[in-house]
Amino acid sequence: MPEFSPSPDGGAVAVRSLAARLADARQQMAALDLPSPLAARLNRQFIAVCDSVKAAGADEQAAERRLAAFLAKLEQANARAAGQRNANDNP
Repeated sequence: MPEFSPSPDGGAVAVRSLAARLADARQQMAALDLPSPLAARLNRQFIAVCDSVKAAGADEQAAERRLAAFLAKLEQANARAAGQRNANDNP
């Protein structure tokens, strides 16, 4: 089994920051009022992002890009769902 050793350039700090951003993303997702199919799809994507971070030999920059892409999709989904809710509220 390979041994883990943080990179000398502050990799451990970056990992903690990434973990905090993942936790924030999870809280944002939980706070949204999304339709069930969309929420399930976003949850699966979030799990895939988390799994990619935990994979052996995970690339930190790739993890950051995946998280950024997920956050963008989350924001789009929220805007779309909010628009649909507003359309339903205004007859």
